[in-house]
Amino acid sequence: MWRRRGKRLLVPTPGKNVKVAICGAYCFPEGPFLFSHGSGSVNTALFLKMLSLLVAHAKRTGKRVVLVLDNGGAFTSKRSTQEFKKVKAWVSVFWLPKYTSETLNRIEGVWGHLKDAFFSRMLTQDPAAFYPAAVRLLRRLRRRRALRRALRPTRRRAPART
Repeated sequence: MWRRRGKRLLVPTPGKNVKVAICGAYCFPEGPFLFSHGSGSVNTALFLKMLSLLVAHAKRTGKRVVLVLDNGGAFTSKRSTQEFKKVKAWVSVFWLPKYTSETLNRIEGVWGHLKDAFFSRMLTQDPAAFYPAAVRLLRRLRRRRALRRALRPTRRRAPART
């Protein structure tokens, strides 16, 4: 980088962190990837939006969904429990043991990879532009096999021979 003598070098910085709450589910390994989003943190309302997407998908395909959940507060709340009873014809819940939720729930690895590989490096001109940019990225991952390609480790190219 260079600057004129006597002038300060101004480097734009991303500013404050922006948090996007995402509640998602995917059918391993091909998809689909369904998600709901909001600001703040994952709560019952956000989870119930995602659950309605799963029910719509189950009705459209005629296949019952097995939903693997850890013991997060949004999933074990009274409203969520009542909703599970209403949608039990389309969604059956498999509860993970409390002590192994991180290692057994495949979506945790997806979130970790997306945070490390995409969201942590996503820069926008304006802090308010981060939220829509993150949602656009997640929408692109809804395409067939897109999530699988995004989760594939990057291959290093062999050095060119001279």
